[in-house]
Amino acid sequence: MENEKNQQKTIKNENLKKRHHYKGAVIGLSIATGILGASTIGFGIAYGVSMSQADNYSTQLENVYKKNYFELVENANSVDTNISKLLASDDQKYRAKMLSEISQDSKEMQGNIAAMPLSGDSIMQSVRFINQMSGYTQILEEKLQNGENLSDGDLQVLRDMHQSLTEMKLFLNKLSDRMVNGYSIVKAKNKYHGDFDDFNLDFGQMHADDSDYPTMIYDGPFSDSVVNKKVVGLSGKEMTKEEVHANVDKIFKNSTNLKYEGQTNGRFKTFNFMVKNADGQRLFVQATKVGGHILNVSGHNESGMKNYNYEQAERTAIDFAKLNGIENPKVVWYQELDDQIYFNLAPIEKGIILYPDLVKVKVDLEFGNVVGYDAISYLTNHTDRQLGSAKISEQEAKAVVDKSFQIGEGRICLSPLEYNREVLCWEFECQRDNATYYIYINAETGIEENILKVVETTDGSKLM
Repeated sequence: MENEKNQQKTIKNENLKKRHHYKGAVIGLSIATGILGASTIGFGIAYGVSMSQADNYSTQLENVYKKNYFELVENANSVDTNISKLLASDDQKYRAKMLSEISQDSKEMQGNIAAMPLSGDSIMQSVRFINQMSGYTQILEEKLQNGENLSDGDLQVLRDMHQSLTEMKLFLNKLSDRMVNGYSIVKAKNKYHGDFDDFNLDFGQMHADDSDYPTMIYDGPFSDSVVNKKVVGLSGKEMTKEEVHANVDKIFKNSTNLKYEGQTNGRFKTFNFMVKNADGQRLFVQATKVGGHILNVSGHNESGMKNYNYEQAERTAIDFAKLNGIENPKVVWYQELDDQIYFNLAPIEKGIILYPDLVKVKVDLEFGNVVGYDAISYLTNHTDRQLGSAKISEQEAKAVVDKSFQIGEGRICLSPLEYNREVLCWEFECQRDNATYYIYINAETGIEENILKVVETTDGSKLM
């Protein structure tokens, strides 16, 4: 098992490709992408292996999956309890202690989910919530350690987080009861209904009630930066289900079947649809009631075939974004994982990269179709801004960076930072000790606003 797992990781590393665009500008994977690209633990029975050996492998795999599942349940219960304690206390030291434990348990939840045979598309919003919960509580802990107090907005996010986590915990405990009574993850994983196996369908119900997970901001220009912000990027009138249906049908030109799947009345009010295209791919699509904008597309393809190259996929991603009203989108980062490419697009205005308005697109290389799309940040933040200009030069900003770095060319960007700040920065890609860093210098004050390190994993590049 261990050798096979290592072999899978080696193959995945060999297939991993990445490339940065727009002269050094970079944006990190969405928090959910690390899970979307995660390889699951697999097993194969070689020709000639006895049935008893096969049963033994299957049992071992079932035990691994269930071990991680029950640890996930335990960690979720712990986080839920600690948030309750935090909200019941006014003592800052105790709150900081609870925030530290919540952040750590959330990190363990990430590892538990990554070790189970789940495709990220079925649990994308839940995984995103868990990842953001870890980062957000860590920032709040640092805030308390610096002598600041939690604001009313901070406490409201924690209350929203607690409500969403309680719903998640109830689902996890119900599925846990089924496992105790004989439910097999391995058997469910090997049963398919259309394009989806039973385990992913069962687990995907964790968000089937359309509960609105809170979106949280935490430090760094690559966060979602949409918490406690008014949605300003929506345009157009409120549309009927039939009008939005027609708009979705127009955007997905090669659809053979478009079925209404209900609505969501969360932060974004949406009509939801299941699209089946001419290539047999099924996509879950959310379109906003206001203006009929595509908010999310969730789909997957794992054929291993590559009939399209990077340039074709890039054109597909940009054309799809433009078709959905994204103004002047440019690829600022991309990564190829197996037979899919993840693109991060950002509008460029007056030569400034608008990172708060990030759009994420996933294109499969077998058919060249868009199978993933996320315009939440764009539709939350995009507005007419009074963009200033840099008050310090590139050379002056570069002089602020530690001289131990090899410093690349600087680029101007609008960087979303903590507490809903949008700051004009010089962005520098830097190298030191065979590692890549992105350093952000305030283009008005010369203050170093942030440093991010690129960490390579088997599931893609991450910024820490």
